[in-house]
Amino acid sequence: MANWEHCAAVERGDGHDGGLWMFKDTSVPLYALYETLASGATVNDFATRFGVEHKQVVEALRYEADELHDYRLNCPDGVSRMHNPGSANTGPDAAMWRTCPLVEQNPGILAGAWIFKSTRFPLYAVHDNLASGATLDEFDEWYEIEKDKVVALLHFQSKALRGSQPAYVDTV
Repeated sequence: MANWEHCAAVERGDGHDGGLWMFKDTSVPLYALYETLASGATVNDFATRFGVEHKQVVEALRYEADELHDYRLNCPDGVSRMHNPGSANTGPDAAMWRTCPLVEQNPGILAGAWIFKSTRFPLYAVHDNLASGATLDEFDEWYEIEKDKVVALLHFQSKALRGSQPAYVDTV
C-alpha cells in the first residue's frame, strides 16, 4: 500500500472514521474507491456516486501506481526513479503485500516489482489502467489477467485500508 502522506488527493481523517485515509475535503474514505472498483464500476462511476472530484480519484490511483512502480528489489544502474516526491524511498508497505496470496516479487522479473503470481503483469499497471477508465472486463481482454484476480486484489487493498472498520459502501 502506498505511503499516502504525500498524496495531494487524500488526507488522514483524524477527527472521524478512526483516522482512515479520506479523499481530501470529503467524508469519503479511500477504501470505498477500491470496493467500488471491485464491484465493476469505473472511476467515473465512483466520482459521480460519491461526489468526489474525478481528478482526485485519478490522482489517488496514479499515486498508488507510482508507489508500486517505484518499489523495486534492485535497480541495475542504482539510479532512483521515484515518481512520488517526499516518499521515504521505501515504496508500498512490503509487509502488507507479502500477506497477499495473489502477488509475488522476483528480482529477475521487472526488477522485483510486485506482480500477479506466475505472471509478468505488474500491480502498478492495474492502477494505471483503472485511472485511465479501464473496466475489469478489459483486463481479461487486453492482458489475459482474470477479472476475479483483479477483483480479489482490489478487495485486499480495501481491507488493508479499512482495517477493522465496517464496509463504507454497504452503509451508503
